[in-house]
Amino acid sequence: MRKLAFLFLTAASFAPPEEEERGPELQAAITWIDETYGPLAAAPERFGEVDLDGDGSVEVLAYVRSPETCGSGGCTLMIFDMVGGELLQVGRIPATRLPVSIYPERSGGFHDLGVTTAGGGYRPSVRRIPFAGGSYADSAWGDTTRAERAHGTIVIPAQ
Repeated sequence: MRKLAFLFLTAASFAPPEEEERGPELQAAITWIDETYGPLAAAPERFGEVDLDGDGSVEVLAYVRSPETCGSGGCTLMIFDMVGGELLQVGRIPATRLPVSIYPERSGGFHDLGVTTAGGGYRPSVRRIPFAGGSYADSAWGDTTRAERAHGTIVIPAQ
């Protein structure tokens, strides 16, 4: 059962899945990122799988590092959900840094995400990003996000 039990794993116990252990959600996300941004952007250690919406299947969080997705503020975090066998993007948050975490609280039926932000003259901070209107906020600095003192449960550790 890969439900919320995975939610409580710590960064120390998180290990990227070997290719033969990858679920269809993770494999589809890795393939899409590889085809869109290249193989270096699809490094398995920058992916996390967790059931964000409580439906019994995992969503995939991908920290995408490529010239097209990174800048001085960090790189882009993408969140994917597999619906009816089709990979759907339910979030694209640029200018984030690792680690990425989730909180037990939910917004719009999905767990809130935690990302690290820095750059552009701003000190590093942790921002909580809610799910609303069918996707996660498209900026860690938007009106719907808020500063936090600490991360929730780490899903993609700092590397």
